[in-house]
Amino acid sequence: MNLEDKNLSLQFYNYLCNIVGSREVVRTRREIFTGMDIVQNGHSGTGISSGSKAEGLDLKGSDYDQMGVFNSFRVYENLHDDQYNTHEIPLIMVTSDTKPGFTKLKLVNKSYLDTDIMHDLCEAVGEESYISSKRVREHGMRDDMIIHGPCQSTAGGELDFVSCLRCQEWITTAQQWIHRSRTTWPHHTLVNAAVQYGVLFVPIGCKNSTNENLQWRISFSVTEKLLIHSFSHTQLLCYALMKIILKDLIKPRHGDLLCSYFLKTIMFWFSEEISQSEWKPEKMISCFLDCFKRLIYCVEYKTCLHYFIPKYNLFEDKFNEEDHKKLMKTLKGIYGSPWTSIFYTETFLSYRFQSVNSNSMALSASALSCFSYIKVWYYPLSIYSVFKRFGNGLHHILKNEMCAYPISVCARTSVLNSDIFNLTDRNKSFYKQYKRLFVYFKISSQSDSVSSWLLVASLFYVCKRFRECLDIINYCLFSCTPDKIYVHTANSLVEQTVFEQMKQRLGLLLAFKHLVIEDVCFQHPFYLLPNELISLVTCEHPRLIFPPVVYAYLLQFLCYYHLDDCRGKHNALHNLELTIREQFLIFPSKSMLNRVNESLNLVKSLI
Repeated sequence: MNLEDKNLSLQFYNYLCNIVGSREVVRTRREIFTGMDIVQNGHSGTGISSGSKAEGLDLKGSDYDQMGVFNSFRVYENLHDDQYNTHEIPLIMVTSDTKPGFTKLKLVNKSYLDTDIMHDLCEAVGEESYISSKRVREHGMRDDMIIHGPCQSTAGGELDFVSCLRCQEWITTAQQWIHRSRTTWPHHTLVNAAVQYGVLFVPIGCKNSTNENLQWRISFSVTEKLLIHSFSHTQLLCYALMKIILKDLIKPRHGDLLCSYFLKTIMFWFSEEISQSEWKPEKMISCFLDCFKRLIYCVEYKTCLHYFIPKYNLFEDKFNEEDHKKLMKTLKGIYGSPWTSIFYTETFLSYRFQSVNSNSMALSASALSCFSYIKVWYYPLSIYSVFKRFGNGLHHILKNEMCAYPISVCARTSVLNSDIFNLTDRNKSFYKQYKRLFVYFKISSQSDSVSSWLLVASLFYVCKRFRECLDIINYCLFSCTPDKIYVHTANSLVEQTVFEQMKQRLGLLLAFKHLVIEDVCFQHPFYLLPNELISLVTCEHPRLIFPPVVYAYLLQFLCYYHLDDCRGKHNALHNLELTIREQFLIFPSKSMLNRVNESLNLVKSLI
């Protein structure tokens, strides 16, 4: 390779790092989801973050899957392996009438059918009982969720939650993966770790099969995440660029003919054949073109073998002749003019547009948006359960900022879920609970300078300590400056760059405390919500969310209302109207704007 090609590859590598994320940013994203997994794992279930975001990528359209493994079940491949723990419900794989990559799960001991939950989840076929994938997939689904593949998903797509079962042994059909000939990747220590973990089963069957609702797909998600994490950064950037092309160029023309899982599989096979020393920044261009050429080869011959179960061809019956011909034309066109194609994708155009409008700031992707997923956990955790599980080791855990941040979010959730009702009673029980709440507040405020304090102000308000409440409100309003950033799933590159710069200077928790602002949230039992605002709670909106400045002026108005301070009351109302009119620190969503206008009308009725 000549010097000019090396320099071009290095420039392209650095350009991709700004769009996709540097090595350090990718590591931070992974640590976010690893920290979430550590904090939320419990006795009854194990949470596993998966999907592109947990792999370290945060491109537009990247998915995040929260896998929940039921620890009360254990799957075995063979009956003679069934040396099971009495605390686990044993299930046996039945693959006699399923395609490769799928299985049915038979209940070994029918006495478990006497329990309500097993009776609901099982389906009888002749003399045998099987766990129904359809019933598990739909079990306990909230009203605001929808079914998407094997997952329960939020309507906006922020989160996919999938219930899983686990076999702690490496299954026979994937045994050849352990021993097959390969170069240096993956390393034998990774292979050993994968084998020791075993495999998962997700509740979805082979489409259009006769017993689809009883079948489970065998999932290697944990091992796949380990493999992606073992990629060099050049490998990861090649994978990310393939996903960008898929999303921006292939899917708009060909729909779901290709998916990101096919790209991942092809990357795995190709990485086995290439020496790790080849994946260098100065070879970025040639590495990517080789990956894309392999994609073309696989599509041309309609062959994409499952990485762990090669008997399973992912492209089987995938294309008709017309679709295949059109897809090949598109792929060869991209390969023939790669830079014209790549630099006019929506992702690259968006980066250039934001760079032009950034006042000469050098923009680069960060991990900022990934933090938003900590707030959409499917099951809210109790900080008490975290304390109990980690015990004396909690102090050590809190030293890791990637664990300390989700714990601070847990603390805020615990404040909202606490069951203090008689806040006006000054008995021993009250003061004990009162003291515990302030421990939660203290932990929560480690990463937040406004919303946690507004919850403290609410506590003083419901305790009728209006003067103290006003003091806290004034402190919060002083902290609500225009440079604050909302964390959401699609923060701009300017916001990401500013956050990353502050994080590098101050650390994660202080960057959140001084730069990020969050809405004030209330949920059942609503003991911190002022009685005057209870009417805003509806069945359609069981959680009540306010922009911080809006809530501060609402609470300020109510304090002055109870203190019979007419001037203070009218000033608070004027500032509330101005905040809403200017949409100051109000996240621009239709539901939020409706909420703040309802709040304004409510306090006006008290004049």
